[in-house]
Amino acid sequence: MKKLDKFILKSYLGPLLLTFSIAMFVLMLQFLWQKMESLIGKGLETFVLLKMIAYASATLVPMSLPLAILLASIMTMGNFSERYELAAMKSSGISLWRILRPLIILSVIMSALAFFFSNNIMPKADEELRLMIYEIKAKKPAINIKPNEFYSEIDNYVLRIADRDKKTNEMKDVLIYDHSKGNGNNSVIRANTGSMYTTDNGNTLVFELHDGESFSEDVNGENYFHRPLTRVEFKTQLIRFDISNFSLQAADSERYKDYYKIMNISRLSRAIDSLEIDFVEQKQKNTNNYFKDLNRKLIWADAYKESQSIVLHTGDFYKDYSKLNINDKRDIDYFAQVQCGNFRTNYEVHSYNEKIDEEYINRHKIEYHKKFTLSLACVILFFIGAPLGAIIKKGGFGMPIVVSIIAFIIYYALGQIGSMLARSGTLSPFVGMWLSSFVFLPIGLFLTIKATSDAKLFDREIWKKRIKNLFQNKKITNNKTTKEL
Repeated sequence: MKKLDKFILKSYLGPLLLTFSIAMFVLMLQFLWQKMESLIGKGLETFVLLKMIAYASATLVPMSLPLAILLASIMTMGNFSERYELAAMKSSGISLWRILRPLIILSVIMSALAFFFSNNIMPKADEELRLMIYEIKAKKPAINIKPNEFYSEIDNYVLRIADRDKKTNEMKDVLIYDHSKGNGNNSVIRANTGSMYTTDNGNTLVFELHDGESFSEDVNGENYFHRPLTRVEFKTQLIRFDISNFSLQAADSERYKDYYKIMNISRLSRAIDSLEIDFVEQKQKNTNNYFKDLNRKLIWADAYKESQSIVLHTGDFYKDYSKLNINDKRDIDYFAQVQCGNFRTNYEVHSYNEKIDEEYINRHKIEYHKKFTLSLACVILFFIGAPLGAIIKKGGFGMPIVVSIIAFIIYYALGQIGSMLARSGTLSPFVGMWLSSFVFLPIGLFLTIKATSDAKLFDREIWKKRIKNLFQNKKITNNKTTKEL
């Protein structure tokens, strides 16, 4: 039996590694496509890109692994059935449960590893990835001054060159507009030739200009209206620009420390307890403020609603509302209406804030349950894929891919719907995040039982006969009914 177990595992691990690699590749392409706008033109080093891809790959494992297990299990069992290897095993007296035992054990191990990965490694990778993306977004595009185009990425300066020698990198007809004083184009430098290089570890850009002249207008003080022009010729001039914001600056490591997606189980548990305590205290405080505010305004609200025989405290004495003159009644009614409107507005604002706080707590709870549901998906989707492969009896990349993608899309869609309903408070985070598991676990057990009994769930001929018999029975029943009438 050990040889059989080795054969089954060997037949399973090949498709598993292949499908996992394909899933990671497709998801990585999607990630890069989403971040393409932030990456283009930044002049990022290869090491930085590889580091970002490594962190992104770590965050994609919980999504890729269940899909790979589903597809690999369908392909493996489908190949066994298509090559009659499954029939040979069963004819030797080996049950389907015994055949699946090594794969079930492997799926449970991978589920445990997936939980460890999502709880310990993925949060750190997610944090590093978010910091890196923030750094890349803050980085300005790489300096690329093209001929006959105005370049304005350097703060307070606009540059233009007429041509550039591709071999020597020498620039011709260099024009620089200095806006550092905030007076418009009052300072201009023009040179016949020039070159540029960086110093100070790439934080300073130096322009070395030759055979040129600078023009500047003095607009300070009494010269504002006269604007005297100063013209200076030079043989060689160095101009330095601060380009420190063009480099990749390290972001503050504490920026995302309280973000729920980078927390593990223990941190999420503590954060949820703390947030719920603060939420209850704030809600109680708001409720007390409501009643205090309501008690202060209640007499005015009653006067506005009933407009008769209400004793109002106005100033230091009491008056009967019905005995007030029309102007006083109108003022009281208007004031009562305003107070009621203010109270309603304050109540709606506090209710909205409470809803936001509750949604924030639900996001933490969703992330807490997601640590378990994503790892358990490895086992659940295995019990979907393995019996489906045995029943469909098709291996390779044809039917298994179609079936597995459809099943995974439904599983993922249910998870997303449950997550959305849990965030809004329509469902509890527990029910919302375990919704797809509650639906697919019975389906997996049902398919496994049917596969054990060699049920022909997807046999076209059987379904044709059943449909034909159904219509025949319906026709006989209608004929009997007609004869009775």
